[in-house]
Amino acid sequence: MDNTASGLIAPLPESLPPHRVRYLPIVDRPRIRWPNDARVALWIAPNVEHYEYLPPRDPQRNTWTRSPHPDVQGYGYRDYGNRVGFWRMLDVLDRYGVVATASTNLAVFDHYPEVGAAMVERGWEIMSHGIYNTRYISSINETAERTFYIECIEALRSHAGQQLRGMLGPAVSNTALTPDLMAEAGLIYHADWFHDDQPVPLATRSGQRLVSVPYSMELNDVPVFTQHYDTDDFVSIARAQLDVLRREANDAAGGRVMCVALHPYLMGMPHRIDGLAAMLEYLMGHDDVWQTTASQIAQHFIDHHYDDFAAHEPVPPEPLPSRPRVAAASAPSPRPVAALQAPFEFGPAHHQHGMDHPYYDWSPLPSRAPFEWPNQSPLAVGAVIVLEHVEWEPPPDAYSLRRRSGGLARLPAPDYPQLTIREYGHRVGIFRLLDVLERHGIAATVAVDALTAEHYGWLASYLVERGCEIAGRGIAATRLITSKNSEADERAAIAQCLDAIEGAAGTRPTTWFSAEGVESFRTPALLAEAGIDTVLDWPNDEQPYLMSTDGALEGTDRSPATAPMVSLPLFLEADDEFALWHRRASLDSWRGIISGAAARMHRDGAEHPAGGRLLMLTLRPWLAGQPFRAPVLDDALNQVTALGNIHTATATDLAAHARTFFG
Repeated sequence: MDNTASGLIAPLPESLPPHRVRYLPIVDRPRIRWPNDARVALWIAPNVEHYEYLPPRDPQRNTWTRSPHPDVQGYGYRDYGNRVGFWRMLDVLDRYGVVATASTNLAVFDHYPEVGAAMVERGWEIMSHGIYNTRYISSINETAERTFYIECIEALRSHAGQQLRGMLGPAVSNTALTPDLMAEAGLIYHADWFHDDQPVPLATRSGQRLVSVPYSMELNDVPVFTQHYDTDDFVSIARAQLDVLRREANDAAGGRVMCVALHPYLMGMPHRIDGLAAMLEYLMGHDDVWQTTASQIAQHFIDHHYDDFAAHEPVPPEPLPSRPRVAAASAPSPRPVAALQAPFEFGPAHHQHGMDHPYYDWSPLPSRAPFEWPNQSPLAVGAVIVLEHVEWEPPPDAYSLRRRSGGLARLPAPDYPQLTIREYGHRVGIFRLLDVLERHGIAATVAVDALTAEHYGWLASYLVERGCEIAGRGIAATRLITSKNSEADERAAIAQCLDAIEGAAGTRPTTWFSAEGVESFRTPALLAEAGIDTVLDWPNDEQPYLMSTDGALEGTDRSPATAPMVSLPLFLEADDEFALWHRRASLDSWRGIISGAAARMHRDGAEHPAGGRLLMLTLRPWLAGQPFRAPVLDDALNQVTALGNIHTATATDLAAHARTFFG
């Protein structure tokens, strides 16, 4: 089956699967103007759902994973929303005059007619969320999916007298053909793409117009409250989101979209409902906010901006000349450790002094000579921005992390949340992060994987033009280099990444940050062979150190022109993915980690005999580049730079200084 879209938005030859969306960076696209010159179009999306007591078995996805069906606790928790929470939320939404777009399982009208009548009476727009939230469309065929849309359209017309205009997939489930079949059924918007702060045209095979209206997994009470944030955090997040979007709407791209997604069984709880009132008090209190519905956003975009977006081609940036390579210094003498042999053999450990690998020496902090940064700075600060791609359909033998960040969880393909949240980073978040770093004079190193370089050539050129260093990142987040790869495959993957970046940006990286920070036992040796002299994978120190790969792997040979390899340790505790996603740290906690670590490192760098320290921050545009998170990073960096006498440089320049120092 050919899943390539071929509608009015013609797929670019280099575009990534599923070839439905043109890459338009937020810094180069037509201007959107909302009615009455509003800066932000705000839509509120209560999710009014029904989960079945004994749902049919789905071949790809289990509804209730906590226990065999029925899961009375899970079922009852959600049933609370319709029996109690919905009505509590309704009072607050009425108080602030909100006309909501209710993401509704349409069987709600049959099971709970009072709920349906209350929504219709208030003039709410009903957006289909499927029939039940326990019946997914990801495993059905084209005929069944076409019938599904007919059923949704007829159910809404009969119960509410409304024409169905858009949809959020039941439990965010989709097939490869979902946009095509939605458009053919007469729908005008799809809410499952989380990749932008503005509406975006989606290509369809029929050429019928379909618009992505940004829904939110960030301003959504399910991930917010399940990630250990509380109600006050949610209110603060919403306020910060609106503040940033209103401010940014003054730029060339114009009006933005903000969605707040709510669930009655969560936000309708008695201990949270006052938070909803506090949130709406702020959101609805601005004259330049257009509180509207998803279909009105989509229709306005179709009527006034769709054609401009379809025709617009970003102006290619002019790449700067390639950076000169750092002259090679003398390499450290390799330690007398046996070369690695593949495959590993499990057996008794070799008890020896120091490390159990040949790549660097054991070096306890108190034993070191003082390390010095330029101008006797006690602290150097660097930033690594990660541009990574999650494939639409990875190769069947590709390895990726089981706990990949972003989205909801692992969903059956196509996993729109995983795909589109990272696309948000490429379209919007990267520019926001670069602006924050630039305000504080912090040079950026951007780690780019091969698929990003191959399919976002405009962005690769832009980064070089802006003075960023480009580092290698492998092929994709869905194709990790591990010890399961053969040596030939790993060598080829490294070359593919470096070649793709050189082809897109005109510069060949000498710095490397492995996808997901995962290496094989061969990786340092193969990187050195490929000309890499700076590595960012090892979060094991607060100072740079030299790595030795000579003799580490039989059959590899580091070029004499390659400078000695330097490891620049990342500070993992402040890594946005590690802190915010995996550890579920609050934004205040993340701010405190960055500023607190910097303050202590600054003091230690000035007072401790070992000398200067290094704070390397790792940032992801889809995560730290969200509107409500970027100001937190901005505030943390204000505190860092206020310490004074901070040295900042790209990874290449930091490593070059370390290489000269170790001489």
